[in-house]
Amino acid sequence: MLSQENKQISGPLLAFIMIMGAFGVMGGGLVAPGLPAIGSAFSAPEEQLGLILSVYTISAAISLPLIGYFIDAVGRRRTALVCLIIDGTAGIGSSLAPSFSILLGWRFLQGIGVAGLIPIAMTVIGDCFQGKNRLKYMGFLTGTISLGAVIIPSLGGFLAAVDWRLVFMVYALSLVLALIFFFKLPETAASTGQISLNKLRQHLVSLFNILKLEKIRLVLLQSFAAYFFLYALVTFLPVYIFQVHGMGEVFSGLSLSLQGLISAIFASRAGFFAGIIGWRKRTVLGFMLIAMAFILLPFWPEESYLILLSMIIYGSGMGILNPTIYDRITGLPPEKLRGSVISLFNALKYLGMSSSPLLLGFLLIFFEMQILFFFTGITAALWGIVILIAG
Repeated sequence: MLSQENKQISGPLLAFIMIMGAFGVMGGGLVAPGLPAIGSAFSAPEEQLGLILSVYTISAAISLPLIGYFIDAVGRRRTALVCLIIDGTAGIGSSLAPSFSILLGWRFLQGIGVAGLIPIAMTVIGDCFQGKNRLKYMGFLTGTISLGAVIIPSLGGFLAAVDWRLVFMVYALSLVLALIFFFKLPETAASTGQISLNKLRQHLVSLFNILKLEKIRLVLLQSFAAYFFLYALVTFLPVYIFQVHGMGEVFSGLSLSLQGLISAIFASRAGFFAGIIGWRKRTVLGFMLIAMAFILLPFWPEESYLILLSMIIYGSGMGILNPTIYDRITGLPPEKLRGSVISLFNALKYLGMSSSPLLLGFLLIFFEMQILFFFTGITAALWGIVILIAG
């Protein structure tokens, strides 16, 4: 067993919980490389292909608050099983979709299932571990998620080259994981009950009261900021590399994969960094490294591989930041509200992902890409300063 704090969770089972968290990032990265093939299969206009990704993120964002209630009210185990079954079934349904509109319907449903996977993994770890052990395993979770973000796009591209339907069949693995959890995953919540409108009302009142705490609101905003900056990089770096540096998709993919790999390495050492500096300074350091990575990008010579240095700096920042804020949001709320607060944390993550391309894309109408990166870096640095002086 890995911990005396909760003897119900064995090493292999904890590994499957980490894998469930990695499944939570498969929605976009796995499908994105196959968008051209999907468009050709359904003769869908190019401007509509983005809907395959956006309907998924929208459904995930709007369903997360309710999923958080289920995590707390009916338990982690039952909610995990339902989310995994929805994810796997919708994936198979997407692979068999006879039309583009039906495919979008399956993707909307799938977003609901995927939305709960990372919050449930975080909540279970929060239930089972405390203090440095919780931070350690939260680091492993965020490292697994980051590593998944490195591997999954390559897997999606390979499968899409064979047949776009194979991309969606990967989600059937969620059904295998659901079967494992059905037999092996214990309920880690201290207590569960039945759903009723009265209990839902009481739960929402308690959640509203806990959100009055400044320290919880601050961590929620950190989630938004972290993924706002991440999707600024993911969205605009490939365009910048092509237009300014004259390099193609291979180098873009290598760059983004490198930052994910560095992030995973640093996240796995979360316990080490916690032994050196406190959570506030780790958070500030993470945002400052992200800021440095963006600010340096416009200054690298054209056709220079020094862009990879920015990716190393960025990945180290995310690898320090993510375990810290994941651990904070898991440890701050009371256990009966942990799932709901963590789900709001992830909802703001999706909001950051969605708003970054829209806002920065609008600014790109008026400014060059170099100025956009510099502006984003300064914003990240200012956010770090806000964290440093916050009460």
